[in-house]
Amino acid sequence: MATRALTRRGALALLGAAGATLGAGCSESNGRGASRIDTAWHRADLVDNLLPRWLAHAPLSAGGFQLSFDRRWQPQPQPELELTGQSRLVFAFAAGHEITQDARHLDLARRGADFLLAHFRDPVHGGFFHTVAPDGSLRAGIKRAYGHAFALLALAELYRVGRDARHREAALHAWRDIQAGFFDAAGGLVNECNRDFRPLPGGRTQNPVMHMFEALLLLHEATGDKAALAGARQLGDFAAYKLLQGQAEAQGGGARIPEWYDGAWQPLPTREAGGYIDLGHQFEWSHLMTSGVAVSPVYPQVAERVLTYALATGYDEIDGGCGQRAFPDGAKADPSKGWWQQAECLHAMLVAAQATGRNDLWRRYEQTLGLVKAELVDAEQGGWRAAVALPCKSGHCRDEQPDPYHMTRLHQTALRLAGALPAARPAAA
Repeated sequence: MATRALTRRGALALLGAAGATLGAGCSESNGRGASRIDTAWHRADLVDNLLPRWLAHAPLSAGGFQLSFDRRWQPQPQPELELTGQSRLVFAFAAGHEITQDARHLDLARRGADFLLAHFRDPVHGGFFHTVAPDGSLRAGIKRAYGHAFALLALAELYRVGRDARHREAALHAWRDIQAGFFDAAGGLVNECNRDFRPLPGGRTQNPVMHMFEALLLLHEATGDKAALAGARQLGDFAAYKLLQGQAEAQGGGARIPEWYDGAWQPLPTREAGGYIDLGHQFEWSHLMTSGVAVSPVYPQVAERVLTYALATGYDEIDGGCGQRAFPDGAKADPSKGWWQQAECLHAMLVAAQATGRNDLWRRYEQTLGLVKAELVDAEQGGWRAAVALPCKSGHCRDEQPDPYHMTRLHQTALRLAGALPAARPAAA
């Protein structure tokens, strides 16, 4: 426990040093001592709003989860169970147990993991299938790096919370399969493979790289495994030294990580060619790189640069929150506000404000929190509104319930930074 606490303090101190230059036009600070995290809301939204509804509606008789609901929590047709969504609910229920100490959450997380390992895991070639039917029979045997990142995240979190050695071994085994099957010659990840891990043709995207980095940070935290630490360093360095693009001061400064690349990891150059910068992912990279300080002291500096870019390019200083996309050729950014981007924007503001104590970042945290409370939390039906472009009254919200992964990560971080989670157990040797 002492080692982990020192690591966290080191991360905050390093980000504080890096953050001294972040957003140079707004440099007011109140020091790092005073936290303004709305702990009560973060806990209530997860414990009273989100988790009870998923607990009540998600379990299926065979062991998997129903993820497709309309806004009123009526189940919608779901002929396939997809690896990403199933893994995200395992993660959410495991994290929910740590926060609530309600055994029902841990029981469901274990049940979901049992289904995952029994039906999604390929007994011949390793790794996980993309989709299965609700009864567990195979539907699509292709393998996607994005889904594997979330399977790894789920197993690592379940082991961290539940301490069942089966989940530790399953997570480490999954990482070995990922290493053998998904890495390309450049050091990034192939998006999609056949069942035997032969890469399928197509471009590259940063998204599985980001979430695999996230999963490996958690796997190392949970297990202390040196291979997980080395993997996190490999992917973190790939993002920092290969994908990161510095921006001139005239363009707002900072640095960005584009979304789509060709097969040689060259970013798609124009909007017409499919190139863009996902602003939600810039905020996501910012808080993930901050948490990666134990892997490399460079990462908080990357976090600061990416956050500088995201704030200058995509943050709404009038109403809070962020837009969806910017474009590499200078085309006008898309200011429309989707639901998950607001969760990641709020998450990044929370981490950076707590790390630096700067009032301008706390102001943005509070401003974006107000937007989320007013526009995204569904006071009538529960859950969050599936906004494509806020406000929902303009008709740009889908009639569905978004899965709770982004919200769970946000609330978990808030409660951890506020000291409102149970003391962590040390990683297993």
